[in-house]
Amino acid sequence: MVVQYKVLTAKEKLMKKVLTIHPDALYDSEYLETTIETDDYVAPELALKGEYKHQKGVTVITAVGREIIIENCFDNTLRLRITQPGGTVDKTVTERLGLIKTDWEALPYEYSLENGVIRFSNKKLTLVYDMNTNEFEFLTAGGKTLIKTKNGGARFTTLPAEYSGMRSYTEFERIDGERYSGFGARIYKVDRTGESADIFAEKGGARVGDYGGFPIPYFLSSAGYGFFFNNPWPHVYFDMAKTDPNEWFLSAPGGDYDIFVFCGNTSEITKSYAKIVGTNQFPQKWLMGYWCSSLSFERAQGAIDDTTRMRKEGYPCEAIVIDGPWRGGVNFIRDYSSGWGYPSDDYNWHPDFGDGVGMIKKLKKENIKTVLHINSCAFKPSTAIPAIAQGLLRQAKTETVPDVATKRGIEYYKTFLVPRIKDGVIQWWTDHSDRVSGEVLPGIPSRNLFGPLWNRAISDIMAENGVKNHMSLSRGGGIGSQKYALPWAGDTQFGIHRFKEDIWYVINAGMAGFTLCGYDLGGFMRGDRKDLAPDEMQFEINNIARRMCQSMIFCPMPRMHNGENSSAKWPWNCPEEARELYRDCLQFRYRFIPTVYSYAINGAKTGEPIIRPLFYNHTEDLKLYAVDDEFYLGEHILVAPVTEADVQERAVYLPAGDWVNLWTKERFAGDKKITVSAPMFQKEGLPMFVKIGGGVAYQPDCQSLVDALPRKLTVELYAKDYAELVLNESETVTNRFACKRVADSFEIYAENNGDCPRDYAIVVFADGQKYYAEFCVKAGATARKTVKA
Repeated sequence: MVVQYKVLTAKEKLMKKVLTIHPDALYDSEYLETTIETDDYVAPELALKGEYKHQKGVTVITAVGREIIIENCFDNTLRLRITQPGGTVDKTVTERLGLIKTDWEALPYEYSLENGVIRFSNKKLTLVYDMNTNEFEFLTAGGKTLIKTKNGGARFTTLPAEYSGMRSYTEFERIDGERYSGFGARIYKVDRTGESADIFAEKGGARVGDYGGFPIPYFLSSAGYGFFFNNPWPHVYFDMAKTDPNEWFLSAPGGDYDIFVFCGNTSEITKSYAKIVGTNQFPQKWLMGYWCSSLSFERAQGAIDDTTRMRKEGYPCEAIVIDGPWRGGVNFIRDYSSGWGYPSDDYNWHPDFGDGVGMIKKLKKENIKTVLHINSCAFKPSTAIPAIAQGLLRQAKTETVPDVATKRGIEYYKTFLVPRIKDGVIQWWTDHSDRVSGEVLPGIPSRNLFGPLWNRAISDIMAENGVKNHMSLSRGGGIGSQKYALPWAGDTQFGIHRFKEDIWYVINAGMAGFTLCGYDLGGFMRGDRKDLAPDEMQFEINNIARRMCQSMIFCPMPRMHNGENSSAKWPWNCPEEARELYRDCLQFRYRFIPTVYSYAINGAKTGEPIIRPLFYNHTEDLKLYAVDDEFYLGEHILVAPVTEADVQERAVYLPAGDWVNLWTKERFAGDKKITVSAPMFQKEGLPMFVKIGGGVAYQPDCQSLVDALPRKLTVELYAKDYAELVLNESETVTNRFACKRVADSFEIYAENNGDCPRDYAIVVFADGQKYYAEFCVKAGATARKTVKA
């Protein structure tokens, strides 16, 4: 219930906290404000009844039956779980649903309980829990405080929980001005210090704020820790020094009280977090190619004609994405834009659309994949009504969705998906997965859980039918979605002024564990400019030349898209002066794929993102938290998109280290700001820098991507005395390329761990000079050459 509130006195602020939350709506809506009475939350009675050790940790039992469970997960990770009084459920909700992994091996730990104080340590972390005061503290092995509660620690209330579980509230001290980032794939600024986060799946785009369909109760601190609250309840809420600059607090309206704390550098924290929530499945290379999507694709023949034209005119592309008309016919767009609903013939091809199966076959000959859109309005009434009555489908408000939490529901859902899979569909787009409320199972809320369960069901059904490692392009999910979803930002607005939001989204998504993610290049809808027609905004030159074309190069999954009142962003619809740039950026992207794909493979293995905030490698450099329009692409490459209109240069902050301009090969010292040229109609207008000691890899020009290793590869290494590039090229093949200075020369090293010979061209840039070597390396072999400039 939303409570109206007045301006609070200082005394009242101690007893009340104002929460800014999302309404339970289908679309992104204005925030609501409610309050919680903190006096209603009290520290539990923790008189000791008993304790027992187990392989992974210890359980302390209180007199009222509440349990404090502490586990050693990894060398840098501890788990603290507090259960309801009167007994315990063996597993949390996410464990019971199979959305997190807790099968870590048992590791040594140290434990003591003296005078009511629990002390539990692994190699790098210590948890001190004072049962006398209910306060707890996480410290490093060296004794540095990372997290410390205040005012009674984890507090609970007798007020009824929403759905099930426990209402909880905990206040924490803010340590030494720490900065915070995280909370999922959201269209919001990366530095969340002084902000709040409502963990509620809410479509983004129309409004500015903390919107986005993949809220995750996980954040990183500049103090050197990560914090994951394993609770998928809608309106789990974090206040990160917003109300009080000296504290942050966490509240939950129900569910489990289950905390994971990680310590170390950002990479170490990210990898440990990923072991719990999962990572992207091993990606096929085509996912990183160019996806062609539009709400205006009405008929099969039109899709064939347009993609054929892309091929003939030399624009690389990988997939055609068909929105609702494939199952709703040409009236889909009319009814959608008029607010009449979403016509659909279940998951059947609509006669108006034409020969969908024939389309798939023709596109396949051109190595173009077919992606189909499905949403929460895909079932016609004659199907939905009896199926809901039989418990085979689920009604959520006015919409009908699959029952993806039960075996019976999933078996029924297969009957809709399998015919289209047999037609040749290899990729699904799950729209509306962010807006399904109600319960997935009795006592378990749907809003943040329907998405991962739906996408998992589809992935499993695809695997049963020969399509492995399927991850749905998806608008919503929560904990456990990392393995099954490719998040996109939702219905973002046209305009260069919204470009930063695209950048924020892919940074935030990557930090939450979604290595592969994206957004509608150039936006989806008109938005806040009513003085211009949709196409005037969409095809405004900065929106295309800057926002769209630059994104083709760096976005993990570049996909054009547009709404019902605008035209498809085919190059021939774009301003004439931008068409060559459109082609150049796509062609460069396809040459650059070995570098991007290497980091995608690394993400599938470790959970590390492709797109990383600058502070990822410089956690303690607090000024980098304010730099939200630059990022690392992988380990060595810095990208600084131009996000302002009508400029031909931009200022770039280079972190500590030495850097080389990827385009000009000019060298710069870091830890300072420079100004570089950024011509609008050249791909070089996207400032990119490579850190000395790293490198990039390119393949020859191509129109589409294949999973086979490219026969030819060009590697650029940027060195002072040494540089190295470790290139992940497939699920089983990783190759290392390196150079080291030898007097006035460089020794260059190359590997070929593939199963066929390969030709390498390796260029070393050092001290303003270029060192070049060519290799033909046999399968399973290595090669070295020493070369002069």
